[in-house]
Amino acid sequence: MNIFSVKKISLKLNNLIYMAAAIILLYAASSNQMMAAEMQPFADTHLHYNADQAEITETGDALRVLIENNVVFGIVSSRPPALALELAEASGGWIIPFFMPYLEAERKADWFFDERVLPAARDALASGRYKGLGEMHLISGFTPSLKHRNEIIDGILDLAEEFDVPALIHAEASSHLYFLPLCQRHPRARIVWVHAGSRLRPSRVGKLMRACPNVWADLSARDHMRYGKTNPIVDDDGKLLPEWHDLVMEFQDRIMLGSDPYYYEGTATWEGANTGWNHVTEVLAFHRRWLSQLPVDVRQKLALGNAVRFYRLSIEKDLRAN
Repeated sequence: MNIFSVKKISLKLNNLIYMAAAIILLYAASSNQMMAAEMQPFADTHLHYNADQAEITETGDALRVLIENNVVFGIVSSRPPALALELAEASGGWIIPFFMPYLEAERKADWFFDERVLPAARDALASGRYKGLGEMHLISGFTPSLKHRNEIIDGILDLAEEFDVPALIHAEASSHLYFLPLCQRHPRARIVWVHAGSRLRPSRVGKLMRACPNVWADLSARDHMRYGKTNPIVDDDGKLLPEWHDLVMEFQDRIMLGSDPYYYEGTATWEGANTGWNHVTEVLAFHRRWLSQLPVDVRQKLALGNAVRFYRLSIEKDLRAN
């Protein structure tokens, strides 16, 4: 073997060493980024503690799950509404209760025809115990048209404006145009568009958020077990899909996250106990995986910062001490 052959082999070995070192460094950087995402404080802006959940999950168990996942504050609504107060009181203040206008469980499908809703919502906000309104379901095909004012639906947003509190709205349809007239009629209302339109593609979500600057979105239930089954935000490797990445980057100051612990699995029925709280860790891990792919400042906004701003909290005074 001549000296030139030896030099070629040496160069190849050096290149392989450099490549291996680069791969190790990239892997280490990726791992560190993931660990940072897993450890960072989190705001869960979509929680429920309903009667069918309280049957099997005590308040202490629910709070323990959140603490284990470094959730430093959360927004909860419940059926009946008083259960939201129960979870909030057990937390000592870092869970914030909202008034859900379903005065009986079966009124979820027709609350907008219940004449008791507006007086009950006003009393709830006037008491000072509830800090917002919702979640309220508006499903195209089952709900009155939103093109024209509805006494109860619009009345709820009037109350949100009057008391200056947020309203969580689950508006679900095949187009953003369904929700558009309502948010445009209430430009001063602080609206959270729950699940960011549920089944909508990100292009449609973006169109509504551009048209209604007062609307923020949460990406709860966009996980692999629910809306993500048919309209995923990540690919098979867990990487944020390009169109969702573009939406997140464009609206990085108006997007929040939540676990929405509400499921029916296996042989469970609508009448049985709900095991949603068993999945909170799994759902938050899902969110943290795709969050880890974003720039640090964007990740921090979505995980906590945006929620702190939207809900007007003080890090020092209002969040759970860690």
